[in-house]
Amino acid sequence: MEYKPEQNKMRISIKLILFASFIVFINACNEKENKFTILGQVSGFPDGTKFYLRNLATDAVFDSTIVENGSFKFEGYLSSPPEQIWLNTTVDKKFVYTNLLIGNDNITVKGDISDFPWNVKIKGSKTQEDFNYSQSLTKENNIKRDSLVKSFMKLPQDKQQEIGAEIWREIGKIDSITQVSRINYIKSHPDTYTSVIELGYLKNQLPKDTIRKIFENYTTQIKESKYAKVVEVFLRENIAKIGDKFHDFEGINQKGEQVKFSNIRGEYTLLDFTAAYCGPCIQAADELIEINSKYSDFLKIVSFTQDPKKDVWLKSLERDKVTWNSIWDGKGRYSETSIKYGIQGIPTFVLINPEGIIIDKWSGYGKGSIIGRLEKYLSKK
Repeated sequence: MEYKPEQNKMRISIKLILFASFIVFINACNEKENKFTILGQVSGFPDGTKFYLRNLATDAVFDSTIVENGSFKFEGYLSSPPEQIWLNTTVDKKFVYTNLLIGNDNITVKGDISDFPWNVKIKGSKTQEDFNYSQSLTKENNIKRDSLVKSFMKLPQDKQQEIGAEIWREIGKIDSITQVSRINYIKSHPDTYTSVIELGYLKNQLPKDTIRKIFENYTTQIKESKYAKVVEVFLRENIAKIGDKFHDFEGINQKGEQVKFSNIRGEYTLLDFTAAYCGPCIQAADELIEINSKYSDFLKIVSFTQDPKKDVWLKSLERDKVTWNSIWDGKGRYSETSIKYGIQGIPTFVLINPEGIIIDKWSGYGKGSIIGRLEKYLSKK
């Protein structure tokens, strides 16, 4: 038989295609095997109560299920475990929740409605059990704090200043004690995700030298996690504050163009840190549109999104009628840009002057609050 090179090439191509198909099949099987399940056994919740799973990194609800005969079940796959998740629902207009820190594990959740959030029994995940232990150290203080906050909320408005001040002093004392417990846990548990997550939250409360010593003791696995990235960048970079020069960054805008912040900023620039599912961010959209029109001659708005998913980000821009540059880098809240600017919550606004110096920085939104803040800088323009 005559040897034909073309036939040999065809055989090789077919083998490569079959091998690639086999790899895809194996990966699909592994993903299926590594899915998470959350089995709930609860009382006090009427049949038909809808529970939700909300990813705390994206603030997005990514699954829901219904209570039937005191039971519910979630099933899915987490692409970047472990994830911080809120398990929550609403009963008689009361928000009911508990916190999860899980991977693709089999989890059981047991408790009465009165056990939420602090006394629910959650088992089946090593990361969740580590988290449970850390929570047990501050549980009593957290319960006291919740009770005091509820007491404050029930006060008539004319009593909030007088009586409320004392309540918040008590809350402040509780927070101080709780913080000491959290720091002690962080230092004594260099092998848990909970420890590095807590360090990320408390990094602004500790000297950098202390944080560096704690970080050096973490295991390699913990140091390579997305949660450790927050601390690692914090230690490496000068976190932007009022009086500092802005940090430059890059990403793509809604037109698909690769842009650099320093090339698109204006005489004055309002840098808006936001995300698609952030309620206050959505509320701020109309005011930003007004600002974009009123001050467009000398102020540019640039939004930076903490959305990890491109399609979610783009849909939110249509909803909020965003016409100015919105920048996305696909890294969500773990983006170096967010960390360098010290973003703890959203929305956060950073005002930069013509010299590139940060002259104001604030978080949160209330009607008229952005314009009110800007006017003291821009009213003379």
